[in-house]
Amino acid sequence: MANPESHPTSSLSRLLSEGFWFSAGLMAVSDWVTGRSRTGSSSPNNDQVRFEHSDINIRGVILTGLGVFLFFHLCTGVVYFVFEHFKHVHAEQSMPPLPIAAHGAPEPAEPRLQQSPRRDLREFEATESAELNGYQWVDRQKGTVAIPIDRAMDLILHRGIPPEKGTANQYYSPHVGTRMTGFEGKVEPEPR
Repeated sequence: MANPESHPTSSLSRLLSEGFWFSAGLMAVSDWVTGRSRTGSSSPNNDQVRFEHSDINIRGVILTGLGVFLFFHLCTGVVYFVFEHFKHVHAEQSMPPLPIAAHGAPEPAEPRLQQSPRRDLREFEATESAELNGYQWVDRQKGTVAIPIDRAMDLILHRGIPPEKGTANQYYSPHVGTRMTGFEGKVEPEPR
């Protein structure tokens, strides 16, 4: 297919052909509405065939349409007044609103706006990063220390998951590991 920029007449011819079909369509619609024919004497219309006026009752169709239109408007009006009545009855029978509802919802405590969302996010991420990547005491009396997550993963990789204490229903020796860990017999004691 040729590029439209290489042939300047192609867009003009396209517009002319679209205009032709548009005008031809308008003429066909106007002929159909008015009942005229532009084909000359070889018309497919037979002058002896007439429209039978007894097939459709124009007056009945128009009156039916008006009746439906008026019926829907009457129903809308009746329903509106019924709803207004029930709204009024409900307002009389219901308890008065709480005093707080009369004045609107209370405002939350100060500060209501986040003053610096980016700074808050940076501080939050720094706190989380420090917890994940730093050493800190969890319980100094028991000697529990939080270690960096990378170090904890390395220790699990080298030592395995330590065995759990067995229960009465356990069918394997807990000191050799569990079936869930995959380190049966490979668990080394923790270095002191």
